[in-house]
Amino acid sequence: MVYAVLMLAIFSLLLQFYLHSQLSEARLALASQEGTDAYLMAEWTADIACQEKQKKMQDREVSAESQERLEEKEGEVRKKEQPKSKGMTTKELKKNSEVQGTVQFSQGQSHYQSENDFVRVRVTTLAGHDFSYSFPLSSEK
Repeated sequence: MVYAVLMLAIFSLLLQFYLHSQLSEARLALASQEGTDAYLMAEWTADIACQEKQKKMQDREVSAESQERLEEKEGEVRKKEQPKSKGMTTKELKKNSEVQGTVQFSQGQSHYQSENDFVRVRVTTLAGHDFSYSFPLSSEK
């Protein structure tokens, strides 16, 4: 009888250890999956931010060129007082074309904001966990 109780206790401890390790493994897999999903959302958001920033820069270049043509047409260009410039410089265009916004996904949402040559992305998952990423803004991919 004592032997049966001893074997039951040992079996119970082994079963408890096994179940605990399986639960830990499942939690790690879930956390890893959530982190992977957040990173993918952040990459997609960074691509959207890059496209938006490029579009904004192109729009500003076009509006600067059209403004120049309008000034030339009206005869308001002062060649003697100011050297001729083609609108804003690239640095000014980048500075004035900062973008920010929010993108909604089925697994959460992300908020992006461009700063200098980087886009900062904060992803909030449905579970309420926050992940922050920073991506370089490259002109070509």
